[in-house]
Amino acid sequence: MPNIYPYNYWILYAAIAVLVITLIVSLVKIAGMAKEMIAFITPRTEMLQRKATLTQIKLDAMAEKKAEDAKKNKVLKMVMPILLAIYSIYRKDDEASGPSGYVKAAKTYFNDRSEEQKFIKKIRAAIR
Repeated sequence: MPNIYPYNYWILYAAIAVLVITLIVSLVKIAGMAKEMIAFITPRTEMLQRKATLTQIKLDAMAEKKAEDAKKNKVLKMVMPILLAIYSIYRKDDEASGPSGYVKAAKTYFNDRSEEQKFIKKIRAAIR
């Protein structure tokens, strides 16, 4: 093996210099690739964020519509038995015909109902 003693440090310094230069070039290339990746990913993430926002708005609108429909259904559930009672009174009355027949049936229903409520009040008063 040849004796390279006087040149040992020069070889070490050259190897360190090559290593530092290689690291710097690698970091510059990695930084450039990172910028390209960010430029590539950013529009897609923005699009996903917009879609998520639109989806959230649609879900909120659907929830509002569902609440509104529930409110309408509640009113309909309260009114439906009354309308069915008026219709059954209309069907039983042979003389009823047309809109005036429905008005007459409604008056009959509400009169009967008020009489029923008076009767219930009398029973409650008697029980107390």
